[in-house]
Amino acid sequence: MTRYFLLFAVVAGASIVPLIAGRLRIPSAVLEILYGILLFNLLINHYPPWLSLLKELGLLYLMFIAGMELDARTMIRDKRLCWYLLIPMLSFIITPFITYQIGLSAFTGIVLAVTSAGIIIPALKESGILRTETGRDIVGIALMGELISILILTGMDIHHQYGITIMAAVKTFELLAFLGLAGIFLRVLYLIAWWFPEKVERVMENEDPIEEGIRAVFLIALIGSIEAYSVGVEPILGSFLAGIIFNYVFKSKERFEEKINAVGFGFLTPFFFIGVGAEFDIQGLYSLKTVSIALLLSLLVFVSNLLPVIFSRLMKIKGLESVSISLILSAPLTMLLVATTVGVKLGLIDEGLKNALILASIITAILYPFIFRISVKRLTSSSEPAPQS
Repeated sequence: MTRYFLLFAVVAGASIVPLIAGRLRIPSAVLEILYGILLFNLLINHYPPWLSLLKELGLLYLMFIAGMELDARTMIRDKRLCWYLLIPMLSFIITPFITYQIGLSAFTGIVLAVTSAGIIIPALKESGILRTETGRDIVGIALMGELISILILTGMDIHHQYGITIMAAVKTFELLAFLGLAGIFLRVLYLIAWWFPEKVERVMENEDPIEEGIRAVFLIALIGSIEAYSVGVEPILGSFLAGIIFNYVFKSKERFEEKINAVGFGFLTPFFFIGVGAEFDIQGLYSLKTVSIALLLSLLVFVSNLLPVIFSRLMKIKGLESVSISLILSAPLTMLLVATTVGVKLGLIDEGLKNALILASIITAILYPFIFRISVKRLTSSSEPAPQS
């Protein structure tokens, strides 16, 4: 009976929490983490094994959706692609140096330098600047930063397991071969979609009663993660690349994409965020040290994203615009949690730092988007023409 009650509590939370989050105007993922903290620390004192499996499935599907957000065609043709690559790469160089200088590990700096588009795109839509030049710059930096984040985490995984050895070189070669095979697979799928458009259209149909398309998507995400695991790298890289491939091959998929997001955000990904909250030690909230470190980490996340301000003149963007870009990039909730999860698996993050990072992810996901909305209002009001007398 306890098992069924626990399952009901988790599913009910995943259903109700987004409604409350919408009213409070904060990301539902934040409340899902808090719900997991409260449920498994105050009401239930054990972590069921089945939640670990659902959490892992939620993470893989979440990374597949993240990969779908990256439009390879548009990015390759974008004239500002060099900036979208340079800013995240410099952040991954500078932030670990800063954290090392203040007594934290270099890997902590890598975790803080990650970028995620999960909160950014909804915030841009809400603010009405998604289709503006500033919005395109933010999305470009976020998506390329997300890709670089996953590649760096994968590289860290290889280095941690094998160090600087011949085996590390072999695994790196396997990774490059995996990326090459992903490119070939992309091309093959593209040709299939081109030769058999009617079959693709049938799968993408809105009224498909047996949902062949959704089943295929879930299978593709799992195949990508299994292939990545088979060559000794993080499965999230495989599911992320699978999402990129899917987005590249299937151009007209607006209605079908709604189904994919509904399955992901409506069912699977909440298990990941609730699972993260379930693993949080609530005693950390009573620890002044944990809270202090979390506040410091939250500040460092913003510092790691100040490069748009530094390069504002070269990028030809206004000062307030550059600050707005830095603010919204400082809410990498999803990738911050993913990087923390990877760090725990590799033994590079201990329990205390894990709790501080989870707390920092919550703080940054609430604080920086809130300040971003204020800055955007000032930006739009200052750009409006003055009324003529």
